Amino acid sequence: MGNLKIIVDHETIEYSGPVNMKDLFRHIDAFSKEKGFDFKQEKDFEHHTEEGIQIEWQGAPWKKITDYAQYMWKIRVLGHNMHKVDVLQDKKKIKVEEGKIEIVIDAFLLTDYDSYWDTRPIFQFIRTMYDKFIYKAYTENFEQRLVHDTNTLTHSIKQLLNFYKHYTVLSRPTQLQ
Repeated sequence: MGNLKIIVDHETIEYSGPVNMKDLFRHIDAFSKEKGFDFKQEKDFEHHTEEGIQIEWQGAPWKKITDYAQYMWKIRVLGHNMHKVDVLQDKKKIKVEEGKIEIVIDAFLLTDYDSYWDTRPIFQFIRTMYDKFIYKAYTENFEQRLVHDTNTLTHSIKQLLNFYKHYTVLSRPTQLQ
């Protein structure tokens, strides 16, 4: 494995209220593909408890920039105490989830992802010198673009969640069985 560098560490979005989780997942997937990332879904769990539904979803988009560098995101969505509710959207009654969600985004820059320079210790040393001094300007540019893309993703998710705040909740579950 090459050199993995954390660029954005635990960018967190917290939201409480009505949300359509399927649309949220589709939005993240579509945004990743729009930016040229390949998408891999790593987790998709749903656990039913007395308090509500607990959801854990994790996606790992990645994008090869050059033969030497690659972007990676780890996007984790946690839903706590989710309940199905009826809401009014464009004068139509639809079912969505309501509860507390937390979205955590990590961004990584992976260099030498094919491990060409990991075969011998002298090659690892040369790779480190290459990364620190020769290729430094390119690496910093890659990092800045990854931070920009991550901030754009965060802003896009916040806009989507802000849209859900304007839903009118018609009915809430009184008691779960």
